[in-house]
Order: sequence, then structure tokens, then C-alpha cells
Amino acid sequence: MKQRNALFLLLLLFGCEDQFEDTYRYSHIITQSKTYPVYLDTSEIDTILVRENAPLEKPFKILSNYNHLFVGEMLRGVHVYQKQASAIQYLCLIECKYLKDFELAGTRLYMNNLVDMVVADVTHPLQLQVIHRQKNHFNRFTSYKTSWNLPYVEGKGFIVGHETHELTGVVTDEQTELDFTTLDEQYGSITTTDLPETWFSEEPENDPPYVGMVRVGIEQIYTYGKYNSWSICSYRTGFFSVREEDLWTEPRGGYAPPYYYSNAFPTQVFMEDEMIYIMGKLTNLRQSYCDVHIYNEEYPLYYPLYFPDFVAKDICYVPNLNAFVVLTGTSFHGVFISGDSQSGFKRTYKDFGVATNAVEIFRKGSYLVTLGDELSVWTVTSDDITLVKTYPEISGICGKVEDSKLIVANTQGVFQYSIADLENIQPIP
Repeated sequence: MKQRNALFLLLLLFGCEDQFEDTYRYSHIITQSKTYPVYLDTSEIDTILVRENAPLEKPFKILSNYNHLFVGEMLRGVHVYQKQASAIQYLCLIECKYLKDFELAGTRLYMNNLVDMVVADVTHPLQLQVIHRQKNHFNRFTSYKTSWNLPYVEGKGFIVGHETHELTGVVTDEQTELDFTTLDEQYGSITTTDLPETWFSEEPENDPPYVGMVRVGIEQIYTYGKYNSWSICSYRTGFFSVREEDLWTEPRGGYAPPYYYSNAFPTQVFMEDEMIYIMGKLTNLRQSYCDVHIYNEEYPLYYPLYFPDFVAKDICYVPNLNAFVVLTGTSFHGVFISGDSQSGFKRTYKDFGVATNAVEIFRKGSYLVTLGDELSVWTVTSDDITLVKTYPEISGICGKVEDSKLIVANTQGVFQYSIADLENIQPIP
């Protein structure tokens, strides 16, 4: 009996040793890491403020209604000026962070606030009222253009960075991975209010989000749609609506939808002479294009203009020549249109060989006017561009013509000039 008990004890001991070996012989301590996304806290960005004193540093666009002038400043907001009988008076800055474009429909101001579309009532700019925010309106590109979107996770927000954290513990053959549950709870929703410096370069128009707005008619705001389309916005009787319109939409509007080139991106959209201009750059940043959309209800019609040797600064239509004059940053180029829709349109490119460093161009009667370090007046024919007069005392980064008045913005402020006589342009006090 004693021998049997001893044998049983011996077997029990060997069994415990096997169980111990199964559990611990192959265990060891390791350190593993896991990378967590950092999300953007947009609470500061989403706050639209009105500041009564703010210097004008980087103006890029001027709009106006009956009572006010609105001067956009890149990535910062919109400066507002009160129109008076013989002068203008600075009112305030509508601080809208990461502004890249804006439009005006009466007393409704449309702005991009990073990637949101914000609509504000500016009847009384100092008492600004934000009446609608369309989340992620400028971050909805699809198909082959999802790379135009800022990285975003539904329900969490924009991914602006990553953090890596380590965990040290015991693993075995049966449990080969560490349990990151505690770290997941701690770091699964990291946020920051800082945007990566790499998101915006010295030329923000080259960087996503690609924002463009142009008013068509009284209250429709055309913006870039999801893919080769317009996203048409309007705010009526308290309701904001968005309609996507592409080549197959019925009924379709009178302007052909934008085309998204595989090797390019849009930088600016504007309307002039009832034509919508979409200007853009190729991804190499050394070449550019401009698609000119002609109003036509029967079929989509636009002139695709390509500039392989320069990045176009601005463009202007000359009706009597059926041509476009383009600023290259160093000279004038022309594009002459011939043919028709049935036989096909032909584009003839011309280097006028006339130097200018102007950044904006517009037509006034039979003259062309350029703006930059100085204001110059020109005449143009199919063969040549001729200087009429230069005003070295007038300089500007952007301008707007209202009847016989020219409004110019530069880093010194906003100025008005009478252009009733282009050979005798005078400041308006």
C-alpha cells in the first residue's frame, strides 16, 4: 500500500512539472510598439471672429455689394470696408482660419473655413452672424482624386500626425502578442489643435484643400464637385442646398463641369465676360492651364488652354480679336481662337515678346490694363501689344473694376482711382 502511494505521488510530481513547463518554459518578456493616429481638434479653427483692427498683409481677391467692400487675405479671413460717398473706411477683419476663397451673394458671404463651407450674414459686418456650416464640403473628392482630400476618419476627424507607444510584458507560445487594451483606451483618441506645417507652403494655392468659388446668377455658388463636376450651393429662406452637376446631369446648367486632369490641380476660379475661368498648375509646378467655360445650354462648351512654358498669372478676353491675353509673370502671351463648334475650334498661341511683371490684367473699353509693381495701360492687336502709359505710383496685388472706378489692394491698404480717362487716372480721396 505504501509503495502504491509513493508511485502515485511520483506521477503527480511529474505531472505538475509538465504543466509548469507548458506554461512557463517558453515564456519571455518582450517590448512591442503600436502607432496611434493624432486627430485634429477643430474647435479653435471653427471659431469665426470679428476683429476691428487688423493689418492687411496678403490680399488676393476683392468683392463688393452696395454697402461694403470685402478683401480676402489668404489663410486669414476677409477684411471689410464701409463704402462712403467719396471714400472707404476700414471696419473689421472677419477672421476665418485657412481661408483660400470666398464669394458674395447680396449680404451672404460664403467662405471656406479649412474644408467647411461657412455662410455668414454680413448685413452688419461688426455683428456678423454665421447662418450655416456645411461640414467637409471641400473634402469630398472621389474616384481618381481622393488624394486631393485631407486625411479624414468619419466620426474622429482629420489625421494630422501619429504617436508611437511601447508596451512591455510576458508572451508565451499560447499568447504571442501583448494586450494593448489599456493603451488603446489611453491613446486611441489623441487630439491636437496644431496643423502640420507641411500642409501649407509659401504658395497655399498649391496645397489641398483645393477651394474654388464663383457666383453664377444672383445666388448660386459654383464650387468644385466630387469628380469632374460642379457642386452648386445656395442658401434660400433659411435652408442650404447642394446639388452635384456633371456631364450626365439632367437638366444640366449652361456651364460645362470642370475637368480634373490626372497631372494637374486647380488653383483659381473666377467669372468674367460671362465666362468661367478655371486656372491651374501641373504637378511639376512649372506648367499651367486655363479652361474657359462658355455659357451654352445646348451642349458643354469650353476652351482648354495649355501653357507648357510658364505658370499663368492672370488672363483676359479681348472680344474684337476673339483672343485671350495671358500674363506669364515676365511677358504677355496670346491665345487666338478660330473655327466653330461643328468644324472644331483651333487655338493659336503667340508670344508677343513684350516684357511685364504684372500679376493682374483686365480690359477697359479697347484698352488692356495691368497691375503689379505699377499700373500700365496698353493697346493690343493680333500682332503686337503697345504701351500707352505707366503709373508707377499705383501698385497692387489685386484689383476690382466698378464702372469707372478701380479698387486696388496692397500691403498698405485699399485705394480707389478714377479710370474714366485711362490716360489721366486720378486717385479718389
